Parts: sequence; C-alpha cells; structure tokens
Amino acid sequence: MPAQKPIIMFDAPEAASLKTVTGWVSSDGRFFGGDENRARYCGATHRRCDVNPEHPIYEVNSSCNECRHARRQAKFAAMPVRDWAGEPLVIFDGDRYFFDEDDLRDYLVDSEIDLADLQLCICEPNYPSEIDPADHFCDDLPEDGEINDDELLAAFDLLNEMIRQSQPLSWSEGEFAARLPQSLIDEITEARAAA
Repeated sequence: MPAQKPIIMFDAPEAASLKTVTGWVSSDGRFFGGDENRARYCGATHRRCDVNPEHPIYEVNSSCNECRHARRQAKFAAMPVRDWAGEPLVIFDGDRYFFDEDDLRDYLVDSEIDLADLQLCICEPNYPSEIDPADHFCDDLPEDGEINDDELLAAFDLLNEMIRQSQPLSWSEGEFAARLPQSLIDEITEARAAA
C-alpha cells in the first residue's frame, strides 16, 4: 500500500514561507529570473548595432538598416548576370516592375537614377498550382479515405489541365541580374541629354 501524504492545513506555517528572489525585471515589470538578455529585449525600445556601434540605433524588434542594406547589396553583386531578352523586370528589392521596353525606357528617361547604379532583376513567373482533390477534400474524407467519384476526379483532371496551360498569375524577382542592351542604354542617355 502506498504511503499516504501528510495533511498540511492551509494556515499551517509549513504550508508556505516567505523567500527573497533575485532576478532580472524588464522596464514594464515582467520578471525573467536569470535571463538578462530577454529582460533587456522586452524592456528596451531601441538598441545599437552589434556589428558596428557607429550605425544609427534601431528598434529592438527590427534590424540595423545599414547592415541590412550592405547584405542586400552584397546579394545583388553576387547574382549571376544575364542579357535581358524582354522578360518582365523589377528593381532589386523594390516593387517597381517593367513589363515592356517602352515602360522601362520612359521610367529611366524621367528618373535621375545613374544607369551605372541601376539594379534590375529578371522576373520569374508565378503559375497557379494544380489542385489535388484528396488534399482539397481532406477535411471531408474519412481517415485514409479516397475519392471514388470518377466524374469528380475527371473534373479535377480537366481543371488541372487548364491550370497547366495557364499564363503566369504574377511575377517575382528572380535569381538573375539583367544586362540591358547597349542600344537601349544609348537611347536613354540621348533622351536624357535632349531633355
């Protein structure tokens, strides 16, 4: 027979005792025990860059903008370069897309971007995904269940065939930096000089 636990009454001295606890407390009053880093993270609003303390301070839940910019520039510099063949383009790390040469030419003629500093990436298409009927109806099927309706499966096959033939839904920054044709660069330079 297991030993029975002793009975301790609520108001008995052995039920509780007063202890002094030491630990880190954030500026908003939360206790973190021995975790100084977490207490400082939760209690601070800004911090200095760990890489270069001379950089401007930044919000705790963010990152150093100068370091981020340097990392992104290094990424662009390391991208393989490909001759532009008319694909959609996007300004690196931006949201300005160009879907034809006229749009790109007009933008560059009107902008003050130095053509030597221009960072364009060739876009990659985003196609719609095919639909797996078993995944689509997973909440409706019994565990390890299958769809047995041949007409429904045929409809999904037809839909997936249409999806495979679909045009891109959108475009995203790709892995190649774009090299513009020299003739386009000359044309932009001449148009800027004439303006």
